[in-house]
Amino acid sequence: MNHLDHVFIRASRPVLGAITLLGFIACGGEEATTSGSGGGDGIVGAPAVTRAVAGDGQTAEVNTTLPVAPRMLVTDADGDPVPGVAIEFTVTVGDGTATDVTTETGDDGTAAVGSWTLGPVPGEHELTGEAAGLAPVLFGAIATPDANGSMLAFAGDTQYATVGTAVAVAPAVIVRDQMDEPIVGRDVTFTVTAGDGVVTEADAVTDAEGVARVGGWTLGAVPGDNTLTARTADLPDYVFRATAVSTEDPVITVDQDFLTGLDRPWDIAFAPDGAMFFTERGGRLRVLLPGASAPVTLAEPADVAPQTQSGMLGVAVDPEFATNRRVYVFTSSNRSGSMDNRIRRFNVDAGYTTATEEADILTGIAWGAEGGHSGGRIRFGPDGFLYVTSGDNRAATIPQDLTSLGSKVLRITTDGDPAPGNPNLGPGARPEIFAYGFRNPQGITFRPLSGQVFLCEHGPNQDDEVTRLVSGGNGGWNPNDGNGNYNGYTGAIMTDTSLPDTMLPGYVVSDSEGMCGCDFLSGTQWASWDGRLAIAMLAGRRMIVANFDAEGAATVGPVRDELENIERLRVVVQGPDGAAYIAVDKSGPGGAIWRLSAE
Repeated sequence: MNHLDHVFIRASRPVLGAITLLGFIACGGEEATTSGSGGGDGIVGAPAVTRAVAGDGQTAEVNTTLPVAPRMLVTDADGDPVPGVAIEFTVTVGDGTATDVTTETGDDGTAAVGSWTLGPVPGEHELTGEAAGLAPVLFGAIATPDANGSMLAFAGDTQYATVGTAVAVAPAVIVRDQMDEPIVGRDVTFTVTAGDGVVTEADAVTDAEGVARVGGWTLGAVPGDNTLTARTADLPDYVFRATAVSTEDPVITVDQDFLTGLDRPWDIAFAPDGAMFFTERGGRLRVLLPGASAPVTLAEPADVAPQTQSGMLGVAVDPEFATNRRVYVFTSSNRSGSMDNRIRRFNVDAGYTTATEEADILTGIAWGAEGGHSGGRIRFGPDGFLYVTSGDNRAATIPQDLTSLGSKVLRITTDGDPAPGNPNLGPGARPEIFAYGFRNPQGITFRPLSGQVFLCEHGPNQDDEVTRLVSGGNGGWNPNDGNGNYNGYTGAIMTDTSLPDTMLPGYVVSDSEGMCGCDFLSGTQWASWDGRLAIAMLAGRRMIVANFDAEGAATVGPVRDELENIERLRVVVQGPDGAAYIAVDKSGPGGAIWRLSAE
């Protein structure tokens, strides 16, 4: 089928129970033995093996804290428990919550999460426990419907609208019983709970499908957060979120002297304390500390071997950087004796003086002749996984080849493993693939509130595209002339809807301007730009600000004169201070990072 309506595909999930339950109580009780000599020599070696010892395979109602906190064991190669190993627990499926997720193993080699509360949707849930360099431990659980049923969003959540106007999609909930069947005739009341907006037809009744819908929701007169709460008897409330956006354009200040003297800066990422990491394509990972006037070079690996459009490209900061000090970089490399692109993980010291390479977590990403079309943007999604864009290398068959990591969006763990829930694309398909069929995607970002993932793709002569991605979707790029020859400049169209599972772009720039890195702007300081996508253009030498509806179709917003016809812009990234930072793509010492502030 073709994904012409931009509806998300439900990703496949691992089968519960795949983790060994031998020696466990069926509902997730303690294992009979959690430690012991393990047959070792009494001398504890390096951490080598991980496994679950409690809390896997439980079943409970939605929104319920599980009775047994998941616990994992770390042993050395001889089976002896290893104390003092740092453990990070993450909810990876089900939108639940966990407490005390950062911990370390005790004398018995085990570590437990504080608690795990299941999310609001019935079905499979998952919690992952990870120790650096070791196999992750997956804990599965089944959330059953509330004994009284469930009430969830059916439509209209996480929207943007101009102040004093109605959201485009009237909020609606769906109410089901404990057997997941629709409840007909249930009274539901919708109440504005933040933002001073107005709701019409607030008292609704569920229809034959179990759906109750308001007449309309008009947001308040003040820019910022708005909420609408749906209530019905004996079930938890559901809160809809929306952002009211100013009608005024922001007042923009561009500081072109923020950081100068750089050599082709390529990407930017921020630590929680405001430290700004950035890459230079020639092969340097650098950082600018808050208040500093000059950057520090953290790493300059000799194997990067940059050529044309490859080198040291994307950079991403681990969501748990405050505790694990990890940074990830997309680079080319000749380390294996031939060129490839890869993701490498660095550990940054507390003083920001050096970055030590920990591991190449994913290798073998396609690298083309002279380094053309490498893609190279990496970002952490709201699900905690790393999303990686790769290019077609100017090769005819890579985009539609599911055995190749090139021309794809990959979704991986921080150890480089395929992320749980990735789509099953068939025999031989690489499990790291989230979506495929792209030309040279150099921008990927996630929409505030909804978490929807958007791709910004550098096109050939005719088109650049912004596409809201779906799991398993096909970008539609097929530069094969039928004889294995690359016709990526002379004949291929960017989105060939005759291909399976194609996704339509939400926004197209005709006569390609070299679309590159992008980010959503967020915060009332951006006035009418709040919630809009800022896109850096290379050949176009400007920044586009585009507005997207809830389904991912765009209306182009204003483009400021200050950002037109000046320089090749490589990426836009919003920093923790609310300002936008823009990398200017010029060779040293002409490269720079500008700071774009709004009020």
